[in-house]
Amino acid sequence: MFALKSVTRGIKTASSFIEAGLIGIDFALENINLAQFEKTVNGDVALRTCSTIKYPISREELLNSPKKLRPLLRQAMKEYGFKGKDIVSSIPSSDVRILSLHYSKPKNSDDGEAILQALQERIDDDVSKYVIDYLPIRSVDKDGEQLALVALVKHELVISYLELLRHSGLHVEALEIRPAAIKRLIYSMYKKEEYKNILVINFGTNKSFLTIISGRRLLFDQEFNFGSDVVVEKMSSILDMTQEATQDLILKHGFDSENKKESSQTIYSDEDITKTLLEVAKPKFDELIDEINRVLIFAASENHGESITKVILLGSLAHWKGVDKYLNKNLNISVKTLQDPLSKFINSSSNISHEYSHAPNMAIAAGLALKRLVEYE
Repeated sequence: MFALKSVTRGIKTASSFIEAGLIGIDFALENINLAQFEKTVNGDVALRTCSTIKYPISREELLNSPKKLRPLLRQAMKEYGFKGKDIVSSIPSSDVRILSLHYSKPKNSDDGEAILQALQERIDDDVSKYVIDYLPIRSVDKDGEQLALVALVKHELVISYLELLRHSGLHVEALEIRPAAIKRLIYSMYKKEEYKNILVINFGTNKSFLTIISGRRLLFDQEFNFGSDVVVEKMSSILDMTQEATQDLILKHGFDSENKKESSQTIYSDEDITKTLLEVAKPKFDELIDEINRVLIFAASENHGESITKVILLGSLAHWKGVDKYLNKNLNISVKTLQDPLSKFINSSSNISHEYSHAPNMAIAAGLALKRLVEYE
């Protein structure tokens, strides 16, 4: 058995609930993230418990070994009060291809057949090898074209993933793609506010994902070769420092050059270091801004000219001080870091017995776990 207390943190809540939700499980790059919500007696959705587990071996090795994964999950669920074995999970993003697909179809014909035909022309493989799901985005335009967001996963990868979870003692109620979980989380958090058109940027280590949500619609999702490791590697080369030392500087000082800080006892003040870091990082940040601007133009063209009203940051770079301010200044759009996607669901009467400082990385698991508990689908 793995010593989970050294690698897992979670929270437990009081038992004033009437319905337990599914357990959301996300196999992220560095951790397994789990979350579960419940309906309270007054109809609200509250967090029951959550946990994050650092991989004791590589993710690839663990995902190929139910024998090693089963005791890890079993002890986490017992330790942190998860209820039941019914789960919803997302296949790792590396196994999923998501694309925006233009297609046309004869009047009164089936969208699915038209999408399959257009997809076969788009990809260099036999579509029969894939499990395919799609979400219509735009009805017929002036040229007779329609637009859909299409997700593809090879059959054998889906079967392998389902068997892994089954042999790990879990009952899979649903598999979802990552942007669907993000959409559900954002809608759950902001449905009473005026956030009609939102761009969500989920930063990873080497890749990031840009997702556009328009009301209840998932409008766009794109992978972008940009992440914390990419930025650190470039900066460390310029600064002639190790990547570890460069990342330590970033985490300590950040990029908020307008934040006045007390002078350190070294020859360079904290403010000088922050300004230097921002200057060195600027070319990489500008690459990100260029990519965001391309997505904003696409969003306006596909959304009847309506502009993105807000950008929400998740993941690695989102927690570097000053990144949100830099993007806000250069995009002229409100940019907000979602520091804690779980805080909105903490019931004031709950008995929180553990810290949940790992919560910023829980967005996907939280979005998965909200399935069937929020009325938006």
